[in-house]
Amino acid sequence: MTFNIIKKAQCGKVSNPDKPTLTYNIGHDTDTKDFQFRITDNSGGGFFSHEWIGLLSIALTVENSGAFNANIFTELFESKSANNSGFLAAALKAEKLLLPHRDTKRLHKFGNVEAFKKSMQKLLKVSLPDEVAEREAAKEAKRIELEKKLKSVKKSNETPTAK
Repeated sequence: MTFNIIKKAQCGKVSNPDKPTLTYNIGHDTDTKDFQFRITDNSGGGFFSHEWIGLLSIALTVENSGAFNANIFTELFESKSANNSGFLAAALKAEKLLLPHRDTKRLHKFGNVEAFKKSMQKLLKVSLPDEVAEREAAKEAKRIELEKKLKSVKKSNETPTAK
């Protein structure tokens, strides 16, 4: 699988779209040709998952749904954070893949997938760094370093036993 992160952008939450608090990535799988979405940061508070969710899965989930709220996306996530579906909906809304149903912020209809794909064509050669993977690697390196220090301290505190 060849996967590229082609876009990093910010958006507001569905309930407050004018205040950008979410950062998301759009990725492209060059093997399956599917576009992928994930939330990477939330400066406004609330837990979420960094899982990639494919556009094809999103489209199949909302197919024949008419008007729907963000909870329709809950089944797409392995992680069960209550914010996942709403944050994904916010990113999709920012990309015009979710359109407002009448004058409400919480009900949506699915946008034009082909128009989205066409708008992404110029980005297909882009390959942005995976900041989530970099942060996870840095956390793991710190954890390993701390573990080494703890073992070193424990070893130096051990007293030799008399024979």
